[in-house]
Amino acid sequence: MSVWKWLSVACALFATAPCWSAPYAPAPVSARIESYVQASMAEGATPGVLWVYQGGVPVYQGYHGVSDRRSGAAFHEDTLFDIGSMTKQFTAAAILRLVEEGVLRLEDPLARFFPEAPEDKAGITIHQLLTHSSGLSDDNGAFDGRDSDPYKSEADFLAPLWASPLTRSPGSNYDYTNAGYSLLAIVIEHATGEGYETALRRLVLEPAGLTQTGYRLMDWSAQNAARGYDDFHADPDRADRGSFYLDRWRTELVSYRLLGNGGLYSTPSDMLRWMAALHAGEVLNPDSLALIYAPLMALDDPYPPSFTHYSYGWVVGVRPSGELWISHSGSNGVFFVSIEYGPRTDTLILHMTNAARGSVGRMGYEIARMMDDPRYEPDPVHGGPVRLVHTFMADHTPEDIDLLPAYLAARSGDPVPPPWVLNRTGLLSIERREVAWGLGLLALNAELHPQNGNLQDSLAHAYEQIGQNERARQHYSQALTLGQSTQDCYWCSNAQAALDRLDQAAASE
Repeated sequence: MSVWKWLSVACALFATAPCWSAPYAPAPVSARIESYVQASMAEGATPGVLWVYQGGVPVYQGYHGVSDRRSGAAFHEDTLFDIGSMTKQFTAAAILRLVEEGVLRLEDPLARFFPEAPEDKAGITIHQLLTHSSGLSDDNGAFDGRDSDPYKSEADFLAPLWASPLTRSPGSNYDYTNAGYSLLAIVIEHATGEGYETALRRLVLEPAGLTQTGYRLMDWSAQNAARGYDDFHADPDRADRGSFYLDRWRTELVSYRLLGNGGLYSTPSDMLRWMAALHAGEVLNPDSLALIYAPLMALDDPYPPSFTHYSYGWVVGVRPSGELWISHSGSNGVFFVSIEYGPRTDTLILHMTNAARGSVGRMGYEIARMMDDPRYEPDPVHGGPVRLVHTFMADHTPEDIDLLPAYLAARSGDPVPPPWVLNRTGLLSIERREVAWGLGLLALNAELHPQNGNLQDSLAHAYEQIGQNERARQHYSQALTLGQSTQDCYWCSNAQAALDRLDQAAASE
């Protein structure tokens, strides 16, 4: 009798517990990724485009969600996404091309290009800007405003930057700064005499064969542009941010606040082509390419999974297998894009989505872990607290409202969402005449945040909308009482006006 047959007989005789098991046979990685993606979509996530390639061969190609929620248009290989801070790798490549041509040196100080630079910044080098070790900071007023603000000229961008204090000695430590990469974009302009995007096309995009990557100098179709969705908004109409900057850039120059550090648009097919051309030596020579993989500046807070250094436009680390690994992500809070790449196995993980809220940005990192460990099964990601609440509402009835904290805790780790989450979803439900849901959400929110008078004001408003004026009066009064203990009672005038209105209505009856 063979050993395996003997074991099967023994197990049948002593069936109280299994005495052997077949060797572990993991499912193909493509099936595991798909299972992970589907579980995440059930939690309100929009995975978008997920591609995994090894040796130029697709391991997984997924398109999940839609590029336009109004029309239901699907994602495809030529869908345009804002790639956010992944713009930095293109700026870094352009700088390295200019170094190869002898136009720049990595040791060049800012004083070479900006004679007006103050003494504390004049010695900052190109290398320090590339590695986020310049001492410049986005958090001290030097990088004022928002990306979506109107056009900011070079002079208007530089003035507060020159006036700002450094946060550390140049070259001493890592401090991620968008302003530093905008400075690099201006260096490119000064060194070439060309606009940043014109120089970028000549130095990087055209050698790589990229035709759908850029700001303003590319032909693009509105049908290919993904609309961005800010799912912090409960109202779907407010969540829809349109094509973000693309329409503005038909007539408006790119602000120097964004130039070179973010805001480039690209497609999955162009990003795949970019990585292939970059690592085939079609853009940079071997010495420059080696700098991209070099651990040049230690990170203060390592990225998952074990990225420990910043090079030139990339974070650098080592996978558990020992393979050198580079990565970068980019997001404007609406779009999210990430790339991970290992040159030894020619492994590429590309993730692009138009709904960045929640934990969606973890997906690329989790897929890398799944590839490293055939037993690893990540928890599904979610699309942010508002999407989680809407998912709960789709699967439950208003009578189940007490189950919501445990539901949120199991998916986000927090049973008590920020006050605005249930406030927005509850008020929207009242507006849509979904009264049971609206009252349930707003009452639970007031219970979870008992010292927040604004939530009492919202609950009172809901009761007033459905004609329960006595309950409305009670909660407006509670809102005013809680407002006495805060210096900024922004809801008090509304609550007092509502009480006066209810009193007048009662008097006229």
